[in-house]
Amino acid sequence: LEKSGKFDNAMKVYKERRSLENSDFTFEYDAVLIGGGSGGLACAKVLAESGKNVALFDYVVPSPMGTKWGLGGTCVNVGCIPKKLMHQAAIHAENIEKSKFYGFSHEGKITHSWNEMRENINNYIKSLNWGYTVDLKNKKVKYINALAKITKKHEITYIDSNQNENKLTAKYIILATGERPDYP
Repeated sequence: LEKSGKFDNAMKVYKERRSLENSDFTFEYDAVLIGGGSGGLACAKVLAESGKNVALFDYVVPSPMGTKWGLGGTCVNVGCIPKKLMHQAAIHAENIEKSKFYGFSHEGKITHSWNEMRENINNYIKSLNWGYTVDLKNKKVKYINALAKITKKHEITYIDSNQNENKLTAKYIILATGERPDYP
């Protein structure tokens, strides 16, 4: 370790942390999380429940197709949850067809409305987003829907909905941003 320089880097980080712990500097937040997916939400809640002053940033840069969403991350908004609900719709269609074998009859043609299914799924996802927002508020986590940038050690800068630049400080900054798929 000493020859590679990693030891010196590790000691530097250790000393900085020790000096921070022993300093009188006051931060606005104990921890700020960047990312409102499952990891960021869980971490924010645990920290808040342990008495920490916590803020959570979540902002989705619209995709090339203009897609953006609320709290919950990729899985809740455009991944696992909508996919599983659409899969469930396909299972129901198959079960309706198979029900004849079990003695069920249905008169006329059974139809499916893609738009109605999509609207219902989107409303369900919005209810999850709202639930996460309420849960953060109940746990006294400050939710900020803005793109956060780490501008200095312990400092985050963001633009609010009124296009004003704001800064805040935190003892710890935790990244829980997840990923977006690459486009070929």
